[in-house]
Amino acid sequence: METIMTVLDIENISFSRSLRGYNPEEVEDFIEKVIVTVQDYSEKIKILETTVARMEDQLKEYNELKKSLQDALVLAQKSAEERVNNAESKAEVIIAEAEAEAHKIVMDAKEKAEAYRRDIERLKQVRYQFIAEFKGLISKYGSLLNSLETTNIDREEIPVKEE
Repeated sequence: METIMTVLDIENISFSRSLRGYNPEEVEDFIEKVIVTVQDYSEKIKILETTVARMEDQLKEYNELKKSLQDALVLAQKSAEERVNNAESKAEVIIAEAEAEAHKIVMDAKEKAEAYRRDIERLKQVRYQFIAEFKGLISKYGSLLNSLETTNIDREEIPVKEE
């Protein structure tokens, strides 16, 4: 693996001189430009590496936040479902209790109506019995009156002696 050259490596480089070589000033100028460029790129790389590290940290935080939010959402959904189920269960219990109470009220009303019906029938019987007994009593007194009238008539026909 090739090593990456640093700014110091470029600054400390030296070339051997030859008779027909490049112009030393031009080479020095070029090396100076390369040093500045490499130094700029090195600084930019450090800044970018710092930015990447910071972004990775933020991404990690966001992923943790995302997971927390997803967990909270799942928990809220479960809680909502549980509350709905509890509400439905309570509603079923309330409805069952209301139906039982309504059935009891209806049964009590039927029992009272039946008791009133029996009382009415009993009172009708008492009335009919009273009417029959009263008619019998009137008939008996009518017969008694008739017998008294006939007896008085019979007595009037018999002369009574006076002494």
